[in-house]
Amino acid sequence: MKRRFSFLFRQLRRKIVVGVAGPANHQRQAVVGLALLALTEVALLALTFCTNFLSAYIHNTLEIFHDFRLRALHNALAIVSFERSSGLFFEQALQGWHDAYVGGWSFWNTYYAGVHPAVTVIFLVFILVRMFGWKLTRVNWKRLNEGAQPLSPPPDYAPVAPELASSAYYASDAASAVVTRASFADMSPAQQYRFLRSVWVLSAWLSFIGFLFVPTMPPRLLPVCDFLNAAGANVGACLTTEFSFVDTIGAHGSLLWDWNDESVKTLNNPYAAFPSQHTIFAAWCAMTWIMLVGPASSTLSLRSPRYWLRALLRWGSIAYPMVTVYCIVVTANHYISDALVGLIVLAISYACVHLYYLYQSRRQSYDSVPTFTTTLPY
Repeated sequence: MKRRFSFLFRQLRRKIVVGVAGPANHQRQAVVGLALLALTEVALLALTFCTNFLSAYIHNTLEIFHDFRLRALHNALAIVSFERSSGLFFEQALQGWHDAYVGGWSFWNTYYAGVHPAVTVIFLVFILVRMFGWKLTRVNWKRLNEGAQPLSPPPDYAPVAPELASSAYYASDAASAVVTRASFADMSPAQQYRFLRSVWVLSAWLSFIGFLFVPTMPPRLLPVCDFLNAAGANVGACLTTEFSFVDTIGAHGSLLWDWNDESVKTLNNPYAAFPSQHTIFAAWCAMTWIMLVGPASSTLSLRSPRYWLRALLRWGSIAYPMVTVYCIVVTANHYISDALVGLIVLAISYACVHLYYLYQSRRQSYDSVPTFTTTLPY
């Protein structure tokens, strides 16, 4: 079933490429094919990035807000009860300590509002451009310019056969014909992109399921009585005697946006807290950097600026999710449980993708001879 669907999808892409570029212009077909691949990847990433807004649209369309709010409050109180029984409920004390001794709410509110999407987009663009840069260096543009009919390349884990290198769509490669796809270091940049992208996409959509079925009122809304959404309904729980959380963005503002902005009220899901996408995305960024660059470099001298730049990025990637978790807790936008479950979601996503690649690797080990077709690799 999967192979049949993959075949039909490749045929559809080929028809689109040939229809746009023309049946005889093979160089233009290559360019259009890569552009189509870029368009589909960007569309997938953009849709995944909007899971919070999508959950808000679904809840606003299919559910009465009063019932939605009650479910979110019930789940929030269940989390508070669990944290109190396990000794994890320290969010109020931490926020009070931070307000008394650290402050700087404008920085922390802006960090919460802007760093999360900006850093994630930078990492996504980085691995996407890295993948396309590798693909462009592999294309045999000279043969395509001469009008040679391009053959499909082999999978990313196998090079073009020497006897086909003169007319293949891709230039010849001296790499080993058998690469264990379950080993990240042995993957091509295209495979590494798909691996990391799949982990990110799967974790984001798993969190989306949490937003749909486990709406959770964040700590900042538990004592709030007068915050209204775009429809004029009260969003908070008004539990002023039980909780003393402060909505730091509402009280001190940020440099980017405020909860009272109409666009935020309309598009944002106020109960998209469990699990924490801030934690998931920050930990994914750290994982991506470590997997691509490695934890350290033993080949660079201590006097080399590259050594200190790599060290700064290495330790920065490790500190980034820690600072993010501190930020989302101290600004009362998440419980510590939201962050812990976010890490579990990312771990599950990584395990699923890794097991899939391991399965594919074992299945491909039975194929001793690569199969070449006459269809374009789009």
